[in-house]
Amino acid sequence: MEHNLSRTEDGQTELTIRWNQEDDPMGFLYGWVTKGHLESFLRTFPKPGEGGNPVDAEDAYRLALGLNWLAELTDRRLELLLLLLRDQYKASWGTLGAALDASRSTAKSRYQKIARQYAEHGDYVDETGIHSGPPAEVKQLVENRLRSRDHQDRLIEKAVSKLKAGDRVGHRLDTARQGTAVKTTALGQWVIDWDDEGELLTAGEDIVPLG
Repeated sequence: MEHNLSRTEDGQTELTIRWNQEDDPMGFLYGWVTKGHLESFLRTFPKPGEGGNPVDAEDAYRLALGLNWLAELTDRRLELLLLLLRDQYKASWGTLGAALDASRSTAKSRYQKIARQYAEHGDYVDETGIHSGPPAEVKQLVENRLRSRDHQDRLIEKAVSKLKAGDRVGHRLDTARQGTAVKTTALGQWVIDWDDEGELLTAGEDIVPLG
């Protein structure tokens, strides 16, 4: 897929998007354009206080239909991305919270709900990507994993709560990465002086106290 943003000679902005069958195998993008949903987005998004300035009830209905279609499908894509972030790429709750503009606890709750919803259909994500299996087995797998992670989270929180400036620490995602705790900050974060890297703000859940 390619896109190009440019300005015309008369000062207008021009966006050109090109895609092929491989980019849009199910025709979502094609349908978004031909059904007028792209127009709904372009008319309403830039001026949130105007609602797209519909000319009548039918026009307002079409705008609402297009935005709802986009919102529903976008939310489903977001759900899968949250699973990929946490289960494949091992992102912290803080990272998920930042992606959602929400607290870590809210992000965690939403992730758990999504993981269970996917498991109902036999789908789950692990370090190697997206997988499917018998729903009953996948549901058990996911529940066991969620319980295990809750236990690990509590252990980490307890260990980090005892952390003091000067203590040596490692990183949850890279056992070879080590540093020295400098000071704590708000929201459960620490400034860590990572060896060969310098001081970096680090989420408490990514810190593993050493010794």
